Amino acid sequence: MTTPSDEPLYSGLPMELDELSPEAALPYPLPEGALVVTIEQARASLPEASNVLMVLQAMSDEAHDLTNELELLLDRYTMTHPHVMEVAEHLGQLVTQWQASVARLESIGARIVSMDPGRLEWYGVVDHRMALFSWAVGEADIEWYYRMEEGFPSRKPLIEA
Repeated sequence: MTTPSDEPLYSGLPMELDELSPEAALPYPLPEGALVVTIEQARASLPEASNVLMVLQAMSDEAHDLTNELELLLDRYTMTHPHVMEVAEHLGQLVTQWQASVARLESIGARIVSMDPGRLEWYGVVDHRMALFSWAVGEADIEWYYRMEEGFPSRKPLIEA
């Protein structure tokens, strides 16, 4: 029987969680509630995750506009003025929607790396080690990964047998 240390070194082969090498322990724990997914699970969640990202990008723009409007209103009116209250309430509702959208992403294993440009990632196993599957707006599929200690600029292509 071969063990991960007996097998040849790969360069970008996605694997199942149970293929994580015991020697490949992370120097820090994953965030609480983080899911580790297979490349198939990440790809299956990509359409929904990219849609949620687009919604969050629009919400971010709207929140920015509302915050600017609120600042201008507060220069003229008290905090209890009806229009100030209306804009503040709308901003509060937006925050609640934002939190629900982020929770939805987390429930399918995705997380936002960047809003602009839009980038998502999923925790996974590549070459018997923890890694992050990486996707950016404009890419057709999840075809990249990087080691958790390396970061986005060191993305490498996934290989699949």
